[in-house]
Amino acid sequence: MARPKQSIIEYRSYELPASLPLMTHNRMNWQISPVRSSRLHIHNCFEIGICLSGSGTVCFGEDEFPFHEGDVLFVGRNVPHTTWSNAVSGSTWKYIHIDPERLLGEDVLDKAASPRQFHSLLTECHLLLPSSKYPWAESLTEDIIEEASRKDTDHISCIHGLCEVLFIRLFRSFVSVGDAGKSPYLLSVLSPALEYINLHYTEQFPLEKLADECHLSPTHFRRKFQQQFGTNPLSYLHQVRIMKSCDLLLTTADAIYTIAEQVGYTSLSCYNRHFIEFNGCTPSEWRALPDGSRRTLLVGLAGWDRPETSDEIEQRNRIDTTNEKKNNPADLISDQDE
Repeated sequence: MARPKQSIIEYRSYELPASLPLMTHNRMNWQISPVRSSRLHIHNCFEIGICLSGSGTVCFGEDEFPFHEGDVLFVGRNVPHTTWSNAVSGSTWKYIHIDPERLLGEDVLDKAASPRQFHSLLTECHLLLPSSKYPWAESLTEDIIEEASRKDTDHISCIHGLCEVLFIRLFRSFVSVGDAGKSPYLLSVLSPALEYINLHYTEQFPLEKLADECHLSPTHFRRKFQQQFGTNPLSYLHQVRIMKSCDLLLTTADAIYTIAEQVGYTSLSCYNRHFIEFNGCTPSEWRALPDGSRRTLLVGLAGWDRPETSDEIEQRNRIDTTNEKKNNPADLISDQDE
């Protein structure tokens, strides 16, 4: 079978609680499909994954690494990656998504490294640490998941302590491997734009602002963004806004127009139009659906809140093979009708 062309990068966003900016996906073991996706994906936060059983391959950009039971995966935010299982053994995983800067605080981070060095770890790290050589990675990750699941007395303080030790040791490993632990060049070039969108998605700003953040000309920036994400910056911004609004629709009783404003839309009709584009129904219809149906419709949720099935991956691979993406750049990143 021909190797799928990996040209599209999906954005998967997690809203982490303010009291404890850490989320564990441990209500089920993730069964990773043996089908390789034609798409890479990135997160807005730091990802830690532990392989509970089986084996397979993890891909960062164009670099591939085999994984086995007990290995721990550390992926910085905005680092493109994907994972698939060995067809014979399969593989199961558990995951943590975390914002180390918010969780640990600047004082703790400064004990491990300078702010600039630690920022590099959080945004560029892509390490797969085998349990045979790094037993602390497996044991600390399992302890964090256990504490977050059980929620015993003082579990938050315990999680803080475990995460502090984990990231100090991780930083040592990150420094020791040098460039081997840093993200692919093309993503590093665009990372400032992704960071800016994630922080300022509620605002209106010119395309030139994103290009300036990446030290690229607007034309070069648009072309490189299209190559990496299979879409233009404005469409990407709409995806981020709609995903953020879905979180608010699920977790608050706010009115639709209030949520539209909270994610950056001054026009309710524009918000509704883009919501329908991504989810196939209006925000009010989506909110009223049973939980299972709503999760099935949500764009990007497969692989985000649950593992992607082989059928889903194969279907999207076929779409990526046959569907030509058109670049329709806009000069202003705004909520007005294009």
